[in-house]
Amino acid sequence: MKVTAMQEYGLRCMMQLVVHGPQSPLTVREIAEREHLTPVYVEKLLVTLRRAGLVKSLRGMNGGYALAKPAREVTVADVLGALGQVDLGKDMCRRFSGTADSCVHGKDCGIRPVWGFLTKFIFGILSRLNLEQLSRTEGSVSREVSRLCRGEVLPA
Repeated sequence: MKVTAMQEYGLRCMMQLVVHGPQSPLTVREIAEREHLTPVYVEKLLVTLRRAGLVKSLRGMNGGYALAKPAREVTVADVLGALGQVDLGKDMCRRFSGTADSCVHGKDCGIRPVWGFLTKFIFGILSRLNLEQLSRTEGSVSREVSRLCRGEVLPA
């Protein structure tokens, strides 16, 4: 699975909104400063996330951006999907075909199921990991991801 720069930075901007909390919106400039990104790029990311229904924009003197729903209702997969195609390796046989149009193992391949399983497994974890969970300490997030990898159900 491949994560683009846009998806990474968008997730980081979303986490700024999560950590800041719902009491007041954050401006594009505040998010840009905190993430060391340009305001123009942050604006582009937030507009895309707003169109996907993940953030809302508030106008006026105290305006800015805020989460459109509680952080526990937004998954990492939601954010990545809003910011671009989530590459699940569907075109792998065409992308890594050497000098041919498609892979020479196209009819019976023992490698393809491995890549397919891994990408679906990763996407499955990202679909069950929400932004509230990501706002915890690195150790806590690491333990939760480990539990997800073992197939355990995480407490709410």
